[in-house]
Amino acid sequence: MSTQIRGVKADFDQTNAVDAKPSASVILMRDSTNGPEIFMLKRNEGLSFSPGLWVFPGGALDPEEVAEISSNDKERSENAFKLAALRETFEESRVLLANHGDTKQAISSSSYEDFCRQQDWPKLPQQFNLIAELAQSNWQLNLGALTHLSTWTTPLQAKKRFLTRFYVARMPQGQSASCDGSETVEARWQSLTALKSEIDQGDLKLMFPTEMNISWLSQFGSLAELDAALINHVAPSVMPRMEKHPEGVMLNIPIEAGYGISQRLMRL
Repeated sequence: MSTQIRGVKADFDQTNAVDAKPSASVILMRDSTNGPEIFMLKRNEGLSFSPGLWVFPGGALDPEEVAEISSNDKERSENAFKLAALRETFEESRVLLANHGDTKQAISSSSYEDFCRQQDWPKLPQQFNLIAELAQSNWQLNLGALTHLSTWTTPLQAKKRFLTRFYVARMPQGQSASCDGSETVEARWQSLTALKSEIDQGDLKLMFPTEMNISWLSQFGSLAELDAALINHVAPSVMPRMEKHPEGVMLNIPIEAGYGISQRLMRL
């Protein structure tokens, strides 16, 4: 039996699981009068994977980055995921988490705008190399801007699987975030309170890990509270288990993962 749940095709009869492709996403956040806000992108309805879903900026690791995570060196592996997260965030939303290579100071808003104009975003060339482009100005991606929030692996029954590390980062001052108009067609900032309300009412199309990360973050009334909690945070590694259900598909996760639930019914 094959079924479709929120962008994921699942085959409950398959005996050999597809390898999970390494990927990384960044949850961009900022404070507002309504509490912490999150930046999200809506995927094009014409895409074969997760059409029309709201997601965080992110994507798959490049082959060179995959080689790094296969080295059995924990630091090199972590850096590879972070580099992919930062690269994909710029390519998908124009947000550049980088600094000056010598002073480690943040890039000014005027320098940022000049850089974006030079790259003609979002029409980046196919072989675009962000690190090389930054090096011309003695800039480098800011790995320290990212805090590892969680790691989610697509269930074994899925026909297309990812192992995704989710990171939290503050939106840089003086920058703007937007969609690319192709892979993503809408962009928005929304308070965690409003997002949680939409999720609870079933009005927002999300993948399960996205929903759970938003739910976890919604417990904090400010970024200062979140920062304090992240000091001792241990990022959970979660791979939901799928079960057929008369009304859809039941996703099961360990209660120890810290999301306050152990099951979620994904209706067809």
